[in-house]
Amino acid sequence: MKYMIVISALLCGGYPFLYAKLPKEMTRNTRYNMQVESTVGTADNGNIIPQKDELEAVVERQRQGQEVKFIGDRSAQQSQASATPSAKTKKPSPTRQNGKSSQAKTVRASDVARQKDPNYNAPAAAYTESTVIPGFNEKEFTEQRRKASVALVANGAEYLKTHPENEAMSAFTFNKDFIDGEIYLFVYNLDGVCLAQGLQEYYIWDNQWDLKDDFGNYIVRIIIESGKSGGGWVTYQWRNSTKITYVQQVVKDGNVYVIGAGYYPHSKRDSTVGLVRSAVELFRETSRAGKDVQEAFGKISYPLGKFVYGDLYLFALDFEGNIVAQGDRPGLIGQNSIDYRDAEGRYVNREIIEKLQKTTEGVWVEYESKRAHKITYAEKVTDEKGKNYFIACGYYPDAGRDEVVDLVRQGYVYMQGHGKSQAAEEINSKVSNAFRYGDLYVMLYDTKGNCIAHGGNPDLIGSNQWDVQDEYGKYMVREMIAKAKDGGGWVDFMLKNAFWFVYAELVTLGQDEYVIASGLYPISKPETMQLLIKSAISTIESNPRYMAFGQISERNGRFVRGDLDVFVFDDKGICYVWGEDHNYIWRQMFNAKDEDGREYVKLFINTAKKGPGRVVFKERGKQKIAYVEPLEKDGVFYVVGSSFFQ
Repeated sequence: MKYMIVISALLCGGYPFLYAKLPKEMTRNTRYNMQVESTVGTADNGNIIPQKDELEAVVERQRQGQEVKFIGDRSAQQSQASATPSAKTKKPSPTRQNGKSSQAKTVRASDVARQKDPNYNAPAAAYTESTVIPGFNEKEFTEQRRKASVALVANGAEYLKTHPENEAMSAFTFNKDFIDGEIYLFVYNLDGVCLAQGLQEYYIWDNQWDLKDDFGNYIVRIIIESGKSGGGWVTYQWRNSTKITYVQQVVKDGNVYVIGAGYYPHSKRDSTVGLVRSAVELFRETSRAGKDVQEAFGKISYPLGKFVYGDLYLFALDFEGNIVAQGDRPGLIGQNSIDYRDAEGRYVNREIIEKLQKTTEGVWVEYESKRAHKITYAEKVTDEKGKNYFIACGYYPDAGRDEVVDLVRQGYVYMQGHGKSQAAEEINSKVSNAFRYGDLYVMLYDTKGNCIAHGGNPDLIGSNQWDVQDEYGKYMVREMIAKAKDGGGWVDFMLKNAFWFVYAELVTLGQDEYVIASGLYPISKPETMQLLIKSAISTIESNPRYMAFGQISERNGRFVRGDLDVFVFDDKGICYVWGEDHNYIWRQMFNAKDEDGREYVKLFINTAKKGPGRVVFKERGKQKIAYVEPLEKDGVFYVVGSSFFQ
């Protein structure tokens, strides 16, 4: 039997799939008759995938068996970065002066470090190890998904108006014309009964009125209410990620339908909005149930709860400026913050309240905090007694990998010039903020795991963290120490419901060695994909394979992030994990081909054997990017990867 298979990412709320020429009893996906228009070749470890306007030419050259040279060669970049780290200059940061923007020149700590210590040279991993999809444009990606969702709903609404109900619902569930990459249509009646669901026909006739999202909010009720109110965007937490869905109401023959389609943005900005809107819905539900709204504020303020997502947390104030909820520092609850001013003298909370008094929508404010630019989103809520509050969340858009590396290098330089004790004092200081940038901070340990300084949690100072584990059971400080001793670089953990990416270096002072580190919580499609893969690899390495594969393929488990999940093959092409879909486990797929005859599973394997790399292919007329990494355990070579529609 000949198999014609294409690998795809996890669908938005659905399963990952293999579209194959298989008998119907083996897979339901054949009915879509999806076409894989092309498979783009692999990129070796160190090559950068071509841009969109080059893909067609690349595909044609591959079809003709010609050699494909990808733009850029990261191995050369890595060599250059190792020789001269200062080649990567920092983009000047805008600062405000009298309401006007000016450009402030920033001196990279790495340049200062080399002046004081000519032998100082951070690992090339600082620049290359965490770069999965070069040139990925988050804003462009999100805007494209928003347009696609609106267009799909508009097309579906028009189709429903002009076709019999049975034809429309069948088309929405089984017709490829109503699927755009990972985006698909769903339809509910006003009672919450599912009438159509793209690629998930098993949901049809389910009454999902009481279906809750990850924060306990009633998703379908929110969707229906939005449709009845004229339609628009709704945001909720689903499959361990923020989901944004566009909905519209359609009335036909006396029946009322709510039709929608959504996507997972995987961005800091959208996650910020998602947290606020989920908390707003919790507040309203608590108020409608006649409960004290302090119950909702208590959940928002719980530091270990679901409303803390990495470095994103919620806070709430009444319109008199009294803090009623604080997810990062609950000790502030009860204090009045109406006169809080940022570094430039702006009354931030007053500005939020004034804006909210003039609109029924959410508002954004921008200000300076901890030497960095911060953006905060807020919405107004009102309790049953008419008392007004706002619920808000903020993030630092400029706090990225470069800033993490800079903080570590600043600490390195300072320790070399001032010694351990003075460096620890500065790292811990909340007055100067010299070793902070937004929510980024510096940590200092000795090689036995003792915490010498900690800019994020002073309670840890003086304690031994050798045996402290993250939410996945990884020994965080041990791994930081090991990475620093091995030349320095990035390690990843799961903390506060999110991935934590930490950069660590070794500092030698005489006979003593220390580890200085800083970390960030990245939220983007490529970074989330990479961290899922790394976490899967760590799980396989530290557990019997059967246990590990069970965890990785768990439905709605910790290896699912919206439309992202993980796949695992060995070098013989045997599939051990394909996201949450168990239909392909144990299948031998080494020679599986797409409709152009490309043996893409073999392509995954050959790419991984050369090191971490990317494979680009087309499905449903859209580009798809797979990222794979190699793993060897017990004499078996595995390919661990993930993918998403670009």
